[in-house]
Amino acid sequence: MKDVVIIGAGVTGSFIAKELSKFDLDVLVLEKKLAPGLEQTKSCSGIIHPFQLPFKLLRSKLCLEGNKMMDAEAEELGFEFKRVGLITVANNLITFLAIPIITLYLRMHGVNAKPMGRKKLLEMEPNLNEKVYGGIFIPSAGVVNPVEMTARACLFAKLNGVKFIYGCKVVGVERREDRFIVKTNKGDFESRVVINCAGIYADEIAKMVGYEMKMIPGKGSHVVFAEKGFTKHLVVAIPLKPNKRTKGGGALLSFDGKPVWGPNLIDVDSKEDTSVKRDEIDGIIAKFAPLFKETPKEIIAVYAGVRSIVGNDFVINEPLKGFINVAGIQSPGLTAAPAIAKMVLKIVSNHFEMRKKERIVYLPRKVKREEVCKSIEDDEIICLCNMVTKKEILEILENFKCFDAVKQITWAGMDCEKCKAEIIKLIGKIVPKESEGGDIAWS
Repeated sequence: MKDVVIIGAGVTGSFIAKELSKFDLDVLVLEKKLAPGLEQTKSCSGIIHPFQLPFKLLRSKLCLEGNKMMDAEAEELGFEFKRVGLITVANNLITFLAIPIITLYLRMHGVNAKPMGRKKLLEMEPNLNEKVYGGIFIPSAGVVNPVEMTARACLFAKLNGVKFIYGCKVVGVERREDRFIVKTNKGDFESRVVINCAGIYADEIAKMVGYEMKMIPGKGSHVVFAEKGFTKHLVVAIPLKPNKRTKGGGALLSFDGKPVWGPNLIDVDSKEDTSVKRDEIDGIIAKFAPLFKETPKEIIAVYAGVRSIVGNDFVINEPLKGFINVAGIQSPGLTAAPAIAKMVLKIVSNHFEMRKKERIVYLPRKVKREEVCKSIEDDEIICLCNMVTKKEILEILENFKCFDAVKQITWAGMDCEKCKAEIIKLIGKIVPKESEGGDIAWS
């Protein structure tokens, strides 16, 4: 019997597994995809938020905590993290006059906020519309590759004894005296504690033990442009009236410097609806284009994800002894993940004597993207767009045997896809076509 079974290896489940791996516990993670972070996590903006309004919410408190923890997490796990900073722009007189009040309010809640005049803003971001009145600079905002961040947490947990089963769909959870039976397509597993990190499907897992929650799928679309360096910071407009359900997206950027605009928020009927429609793209561009002198010219990708919305806040509770919900983890869940893990750790400690392991194994240092160029003589570059080597791809395939994992973790093939055939060839040499999961090389 396991001590803990975690359902879902998105960013929250993975970080919980990583923290639990530091203790003498028998932990198992069940993930229906073939690699971690390939559902909600891969479709988020990759933004490390500096704050979340209103400050009274649990997700706001965990966002602030998670943001402060992120440098240490990046150091411990070895994922790329850049604090690029957020510029909030006043593009009308009313929001400009509100800047001192907003700045004071943010500072009162521990957010480092600096008021800026038009001249200083244009020095920081030359592409900004010259008609801006001023703004606020918040340096703690950052960017990551969310799937890399998630995968590194899983690898850390695995190194320290946590077991992972991928391609494993949970079909039932039953309470039997002092334990749970978790039923899956790969057999049944007994556990003293079950942690529900099933993302958009967390309501369905909770219902298996009699706990009801209303999950509203909220689709968010993004537009990715080719022009690296168009902005150096995240840029958003100060809203006249904040939206209670979303901060309204922004002119963001990915960790490799490409502009990413969005997301919007559209209620959808299906949890599987990740379609992107033309009017959504036009709406996103129309919303953020006025912030700049001109709009980026080349759209290279559009994508959408589905938020798991359960009211306005996260749902982290224990409705049944030993069954822990970690649900409704919408924005800023990526930022809050390390803090969520610490919170869940405290709940788990009510069930076990938490003995820390005498020896914790750390991941080997990851070669940074800017250092890859130096390895050209020693290794074959498969993806020239993002400088991904053959060695790096093979290392991913040792743990996660599908194309989507390689693409999302390394970003190989993310741009022009010219290297896709080479990656598929590498997968074919490692993963037999007849192996379990017929789409394993093509997922």
